[in-house]
Formats: sequence, C-alpha cells, structure tokens
Amino acid sequence: PVAGQSTVTGIRDLNFGIVIRGVQTTVAPGDPIRSGRFYARHLLNRPVQLRFTLPTTLARVGGGGTLPISFGANDAIAQGTAGNSVPTTFNPNSPRTFVLRTSADFYVNLGGRVSPAAGQATGAYRGTVTLTCTFF
Repeated sequence: PVAGQSTVTGIRDLNFGIVIRGVQTTVAPGDPIRSGRFYARHLLNRPVQLRFTLPTTLARVGGGGTLPISFGANDAIAQGTAGNSVPTTFNPNSPRTFVLRTSADFYVNLGGRVSPAAGQATGAYRGTVTLTCTFF
C-alpha cells in the first residue's frame, strides 16, 4: 500500500466494569460502551489480516493477584463503515483475513469474559490486547 493509506487506531478499551466475586462477567463484542474497539483503514479490494495477541490473565493494579480472562469463538466483530457493510463475527484467538469490498474504513470490536474466584482480591485489573493488522 501507499504510505498513509493503511492505519490502525485503538478507540476504546475492553471494560468489564464492576465484577462480582465468583461470578463470570461477559462483555459482548457488540456492546456499544464496554467492548474494545479499533478503527482501521486500508485499500478497497485488498486483503487485511487481523491477528490479536490476547492475555489469559489480568494483573491487579497496585498489588498482587490476577484475574482470568478468556475469549471465545464469537468474541470479535469486524464491520466496514459503508451503509451496506455486514458485520462479520470471528474468533479473536485465530488470525482472520478480510478483503475490503464496500469501505476502506472499518471497525473491529472485541468482547470477552472474566472469571473471578470466590475470594478474588478487590481492585482494578489491567491487561494488554494487541491488534496486529497485516495489509496486503
């Protein structure tokens, strides 16, 4: 691609909000507030491969402890910005290649689930999700 025509930007962090000890909490990739969100731009009719690097635990901020996090087969959605773009659900645990047919601009949303133990330490937990886009 020509320099400047392909970009990726993080828009919103995946946010589970307040989690109750011992209760699994899920955020759907279509959640308009809590799902993680990325914006990307590429050339029409050219492939782009999306590959996530996902954590298996979140680390407690300011203290020890971890919180298990997982991502299932339908926890990612990619959709172009054109009015006729159809959202495509995919597994964020595996690379996925798309060819942009209707819009050079697209969004990728990410959901997931956390599974706190009954004795989970209270506090904020953080982790890093990386989206790597390979533009062809």
